Amino acid sequence: MNRRAICSASIGMVLAATAFGGTSAWAADLPLKAPLKSIDFNPFWAEVDYLAWSVTGDKLPALVTTAPAGTPLGVAGVLGQPTTTVLFGDSSVNKDWRSGGRVTAGYWFDPQRSRGIEASFFGLENIGTGFAADSNTFPILTRPFFNVATGGQDSLIAAFPGISTGSVNTNETSRLLGAGALYRQDLGMWSGQRVSALIGYRYLRSSDTLWITDTSNAPAFGTFIPTDNFKAASNFHGVDLGLTGEWRNGPWSLEWRGKVALGANLNTADISGATTSTIFGVTTTTAGGFLTAPSNIGHFDQTRFAVVPEISLKAGYQVAPGWRLMAGYDVLYWTGVQRAGGLVDTSVNPTLVPGPGIGPVRPLPMSNTTNLLAQGFSFGVRYNY
Repeated sequence: MNRRAICSASIGMVLAATAFGGTSAWAADLPLKAPLKSIDFNPFWAEVDYLAWSVTGDKLPALVTTAPAGTPLGVAGVLGQPTTTVLFGDSSVNKDWRSGGRVTAGYWFDPQRSRGIEASFFGLENIGTGFAADSNTFPILTRPFFNVATGGQDSLIAAFPGISTGSVNTNETSRLLGAGALYRQDLGMWSGQRVSALIGYRYLRSSDTLWITDTSNAPAFGTFIPTDNFKAASNFHGVDLGLTGEWRNGPWSLEWRGKVALGANLNTADISGATTSTIFGVTTTTAGGFLTAPSNIGHFDQTRFAVVPEISLKAGYQVAPGWRLMAGYDVLYWTGVQRAGGLVDTSVNPTLVPGPGIGPVRPLPMSNTTNLLAQGFSFGVRYNY
């Protein structure tokens, strides 16, 4: 074999080796595309808040009055008289700040957190306002009313020097709670913040319980103990609509939320009362107290349209992976709420006790509603699972 043939054979062997074995060697030197890294996505989150809120008080009519010793019997404790002082009522009660709690939990449908749902519940501690007095402290104790038989202001004597000794006790307790569920849909970025639309369901409940009782011991007539009870409740059910935005800068965050719920108030009223009297050693109990009578005793329902706008602002700071401290302020306004004070009819026809009497039938069942404003601070912690 000559030299040219040997070179041709060598070149052929090199080409064959390249074709069959060298391809894998070259491919090993090419950069490979890295596999996609899985996203660490935790869809659940939860937040717990302590609440310090104030709520609009219940406006009560004048329920207990007094007058200085020496006041004539006919004008003692009568509203409009210069000698009369209101001891309880003619003001709003249960309007002080109170503690509460709120729990919120949510779930995101996608890693971008553009779609999600959340549910929340809040409740405030029960708050009560009471008053108690007897003839040792106030020799004159009266319960004022408008006498429809005479067409003028009058008073029921619980204690009066030389006629009777007695006492008056009254108390009102108020409650407020609520819950809701929302769907959240991202709308995009605006002025550096993420804005989302909200739609869902809102529930609120407000309730008051008011009771008044007095004891009058008159040697010439006997002992009389009239008791009145007024229970009011409003349950709101509605569609919640709103917008929310979130701005972040490092560990800091700022969130705002504005909503309005449109729905119905299911208002209820329960009015009851009784009078226990002991005359010549015989004790009897009759239906109706002083501001309650068969004419207004019973259970009453009312349904009316209501609106609940709400605004909240929250600042947050991330203290650890997944953990964020939160502080905020909330304002909630609720229309058409039934309060206990709105059930009280202070117009009485005393000739109907024990009956049948003459003139208008009073007291009547009342259903005066009012608007409720709840506002205050929140302090809590949020955790992303």
